[in-house]
Amino acid sequence: MIKMEPKVTKVEIKEYYERYHIERKENSWRPLEAYRLIQKYLNMKKGKKLLDIGCGTGYLLKTAELKGVITYGIDISKEAVNISETIANNSQLSVADGEKLPFCDGCFDYITCLGTLEHFLDVNKGVQEMARVSKNSAVICIMLPNVNFFGWGPQNKGTRQINEFLFDLRGWSGVLKKNGLVIRKIYQDKWLIDKTKLLEDKNPLRLLKRLFSKLRWMVLPLNLAYQFVFICSKISTKA
Repeated sequence: MIKMEPKVTKVEIKEYYERYHIERKENSWRPLEAYRLIQKYLNMKKGKKLLDIGCGTGYLLKTAELKGVITYGIDISKEAVNISETIANNSQLSVADGEKLPFCDGCFDYITCLGTLEHFLDVNKGVQEMARVSKNSAVICIMLPNVNFFGWGPQNKGTRQINEFLFDLRGWSGVLKKNGLVIRKIYQDKWLIDKTKLLEDKNPLRLLKRLFSKLRWMVLPLNLAYQFVFICSKISTKA
């Protein structure tokens, strides 16, 4: 099991994200359309139960609500939960710690944790908790940053958010496997490709620049991706 030494306290993490959401409000994270690909990866079905850990502004929960999924969201930030309540108003939301989930064993069909796990004080415990509350048939989607992302310089790795752990593809895969998950598929985070609109304006130089940027992201090998999207299941507890 990979040992990671936390850089801050839980109180400092809470205070950081309270300020973050107060400043940026519903624009704190990605917009609604960014989560449709995650919905596709999960193959969400009506009537199934989903838990979003670190729900932020609630846009992923909203996409699931629109599919008829029964949705739950938790966040360490009260301000984030307040924002989520206005966006995903059919979800059951609460302020809670991802390292100690307030749910029974094996109760969810889907788990999502996008851009959150790497900021936990105890990443290993966070993965174990996801496995605990998942059904044996559950689909678990975890997005994690790549220390080898080509766009980060040697002196500027990471998003500069608080208490951020970074590993490469092999490192993160090891963390997930050693804490009770089976990796089914791994994708590149494609939002940076999708949000680049070629015809945003008619300036030929800017059009060429956007075209080059989009092509670069499209051919980028997985090991150099910005973030990895792991699609997992739990190690079965059946006898």
